[in-house]
Amino acid sequence: LLKRPGFTLTVIFTLSLGVGASTAIFSAVNPILFESLPYPEARQMMMMWDHGPDGLRQEVTFGTYREIVQRSRSFESLTVMRSWQPTLTGQAEPERLEGQRVTASYFQVLRVSPRLGRSFDDSDDRPDDSGGSKVAILSDKLWRQRFGADPGILGRLISLDDDNYTVVGVMPNSFENVLAPSADVWTLLQYDPSLPTFESREWGHHLRMIGRLRSGIGRDEVSRDIDTIARAQTPEFPRPAWSALKNGLILNSLQDEITRDIKPALLAIFFAVLLVLAIACVNVTNLLLARGAQRRGEFAIRNALGARRLRMVRQLITESLLLTFLGGALGILVAEFGVRALIALSPPGLLRASAIRVDATALAFAIVVTTLIGIV
Repeated sequence: LLKRPGFTLTVIFTLSLGVGASTAIFSAVNPILFESLPYPEARQMMMMWDHGPDGLRQEVTFGTYREIVQRSRSFESLTVMRSWQPTLTGQAEPERLEGQRVTASYFQVLRVSPRLGRSFDDSDDRPDDSGGSKVAILSDKLWRQRFGADPGILGRLISLDDDNYTVVGVMPNSFENVLAPSADVWTLLQYDPSLPTFESREWGHHLRMIGRLRSGIGRDEVSRDIDTIARAQTPEFPRPAWSALKNGLILNSLQDEITRDIKPALLAIFFAVLLVLAIACVNVTNLLLARGAQRRGEFAIRNALGARRLRMVRQLITESLLLTFLGGALGILVAEFGVRALIALSPPGLLRASAIRVDATALAFAIVVTTLIGIV
């Protein structure tokens, strides 16, 4: 191999591109599609949708959420949320933020606690005229960029959409909000739990609902529970015609829901890159076959000196593995730069962007692929 550096470098470079590209894409696909979500017992988390008039799913109403909270025995906790884009004003330039309005149980469902301060309290999550409080929780990023990581931020008033909100908490830097990756601030919905009239905002289809199942409860059991509630309406929970739950609710795991739109594209890219890897392998095979034709005399001499077929096969596999491991090692460096490029070019709010990296799983993938290439 050293005597023919052109051949050796061509093989190594070709393999490095194939292994590097496939490892880089695997590093993006794995945390999004295959790894569990970054929450305790994440597989117990479900998302629920209402049935729309056209048969498609639609967001739920606050009234439906209140009924499921009161009547269902399958969930440990439930929450609803909607997007929020407040404008932060103050001493610095005004800034439009991405955020969420949520019920007080939002972080309880995720089982994530603030690094500073406290989470939301049920007593805050009421309309202003019923004693509710305007409170906010900040992301670690916003806390550092806009408030200089000041630990005295707790209890301070900040202006959001010209309303004063008291900061009660700051989320940890490690927190991944898969439901709204770009969110930097959270406040409460403060909807009226008494559901005053069918014309109120509490009955609009604009909320996403997720719940954490109780231990030991499976999807079939919760489906039966929801169907029973839907069929047996009670006087305590009247329903308008547009939220009558005639067909129950659509239930899916949270992981399936958040990857629903992006999964086909990611899998298509992943298999396309594997095809590129296959093409690289075919090219390397052709190079090795051509090189083998030049080495017939060498192997004839080895055979004449008594080398058996198995020993010569071992020699060729050793050479092949040496080439592929050199190509794989360079490929890991290619993958590292590829991952950085993917993150830099990714759209804002990409799901689990912070988890995309060449980690131990990606390295294992590269080693397995490299070994298989060498043997094949």
